[in-house]
Amino acid sequence: MKKVRTAICAGITALALSLSGCSNLLSDVSQTSSFSASRSVVVDGSLSIDSSIPIPFGLVADVSQDNLIRLAWGCPSVKPDAWYIYLDGQKVDETSVLKQVEVEAYSGNHVIAVAAVKNGRRSEAEGIEVNVKGRPAPSGNSSGLVSGATYKIIAKCSGKSLDNDNWQTTPGSNVHQWGYGDNQANQQWILRQNSDGSWKIINLYSKLALDAANWGTTDGTNVLQWTDLNNRNQDWFITKEGSYYKIINAYSGLALDVSAASQEDGANVQTWTWNGTDAQLWELTNLSGSNGVEPGNPNPGDPENPGNPVNPDDRGIPIDTNDTLVPRNNGMKVTYQFQNHTRGAFADNQIYIYIICMNQNNVWCYARPDGALIPIGSSSSDTWQYTLADVKNSGFQIPLSHSGRIYYSYGKPLVMWGNGNGVVLPSLSNPADPNYETYFDWLEYTVAEHGFWVNTTQVDQLGFPVLMNVYDNDGRVQQTGISVKREKIWEAFRAEMPNEFKTLVSDYRIFAPCKGAFDNRTGGAYGNYFDAYVTETWNTIASKSQTVTHPQGKFILTGDGNNLYFRCIEKYGEIATAGETYVIRGKPTTSEVFEGYGVLASGNPMELALEAWICAALNRHVAHLEPDAYWNNAAAYYNAGPCNYFSKFWHDHSERGGLAYGFCYDDVNDQSATTFTTNARGVVVRLGF
Repeated sequence: MKKVRTAICAGITALALSLSGCSNLLSDVSQTSSFSASRSVVVDGSLSIDSSIPIPFGLVADVSQDNLIRLAWGCPSVKPDAWYIYLDGQKVDETSVLKQVEVEAYSGNHVIAVAAVKNGRRSEAEGIEVNVKGRPAPSGNSSGLVSGATYKIIAKCSGKSLDNDNWQTTPGSNVHQWGYGDNQANQQWILRQNSDGSWKIINLYSKLALDAANWGTTDGTNVLQWTDLNNRNQDWFITKEGSYYKIINAYSGLALDVSAASQEDGANVQTWTWNGTDAQLWELTNLSGSNGVEPGNPNPGDPENPGNPVNPDDRGIPIDTNDTLVPRNNGMKVTYQFQNHTRGAFADNQIYIYIICMNQNNVWCYARPDGALIPIGSSSSDTWQYTLADVKNSGFQIPLSHSGRIYYSYGKPLVMWGNGNGVVLPSLSNPADPNYETYFDWLEYTVAEHGFWVNTTQVDQLGFPVLMNVYDNDGRVQQTGISVKREKIWEAFRAEMPNEFKTLVSDYRIFAPCKGAFDNRTGGAYGNYFDAYVTETWNTIASKSQTVTHPQGKFILTGDGNNLYFRCIEKYGEIATAGETYVIRGKPTTSEVFEGYGVLASGNPMELALEAWICAALNRHVAHLEPDAYWNNAAAYYNAGPCNYFSKFWHDHSERGGLAYGFCYDDVNDQSATTFTTNARGVVVRLGF
């Protein structure tokens, strides 16, 4: 499609910047229209790059109209001769005046980019990824592949299978080749076609996507598996080559390739310039029955016991994604449905559901099943509650709303109330709270005009397992949560936790650390848990100068034993200023580390973002290590104590490839299990026990 329309800029939609480390409520990102941070991207090489030409900055894109990308950016101090506009690496327009550019594109994921041009040379191209709605690319699947089906993928050069190395479920784990086994889920891949004809390749066992590492565009780029983020380096064009297939990365244009055409088990898989050799040809065999899983292998594997089949007695919630959604009414953005998977422990009329949120006027409301948002005022929660029996067939219609929480309780209702300006919610750490001996849990959500965020959270507690399926209009499904029986989770937590953390278990819930004995404000027995590590970290930082690369910029990190100093030497985002020094004043207490307040929640926006970054590093026990080597390296997290073992447990037991929301800044380095989509259709919440 790639047709371009340009118009003088009359004011692009104001876009909010993510500060990496927001609270577990999602209201602070509800207005975002640009769906990923800007970054240097590869475009066609018709002009050579001149590093002295300033790179365009402040790039924002609005996709509020079907098939239309509105693009705007900031002007460098030295005005170039022109700006070149690129869509998916190909030049589509140029302009010599600063104006909003409108680019039409088929629906799906695209990278839109700008480069400054002067004297026949250009700057680096700065781009962002957007998800365009509207008309899809012309259909036509000549490959014979079936979207949603499960395949084995065999290299022609070796006869060996594309393989999830060692049954890993952690984003960033490697992919190589290995002899094909007997119904091994780590060697089976779900193919899901995108609207532009490219494919997602999802490992059946880990649920992670085949990914060209670090957006690599050079021969030898490693291929690994990563959380499906709708990124272009996770899309692949698969086309027939005789009786085999070539698999081309949609971002780099490089082919899926067995290194050195090896025939050995464990040989690495990479991307390489297409040359048509046997190392780049693959045999794809459809293994699926009607449910998309290989016949005879209904259970893809047990995350707690890699390589072994799931014991059916361990599963409390089915992990399939074949739900039937209720119709969505006009004016509604998404539907919610709930299912009872408590295995007879609670009847439908013993499960109570409450949806509370802020409407577009920032008034706290409760949601009725028909989508009406009713101001809470001073009402009590018995007015807001519905049983699963009430809504089992209808579900809930959800309009635009933010800061939403969906509570669900078993056996008896929750006791909550409005106080005129807000809502009084259950107090987890207060034994006198009327909800203290009630089984309950919740999820959090925001529905914006062009985006939907939702997460199951363990930031405060886990009451019982919940598995959530988020369905897009195009059929894509994202699954998050825990499917194992409640008693199995409790057994595993007691078995895996250090003694201090075992104190967090009660009959009704597993508490977050500061809802138990780790709170120094209440004199908890382990209220000094992080104190010595904080001092060690602050002293280590004071002893040397280090570089830390943050999404907002590059900083030189130093300290004096009490304060930390981040001097910005390179600006990436809008809240940093090159040459400015940002300060974290004082040392956080144990409670401040666990809950991200006080010392770790003060100062200007850039300081807040840096405080989130080091709060996450402290919880993950990497703060004392070199920032650029370890703070952004998920493989280094939780490998020693003291650390937030409570959070580690949820990452280890997640159905989302190692992603979970275990503490307030667990979104730093994209480790949270928050589900985001611009194309939401419906959510099915499977309530287990």
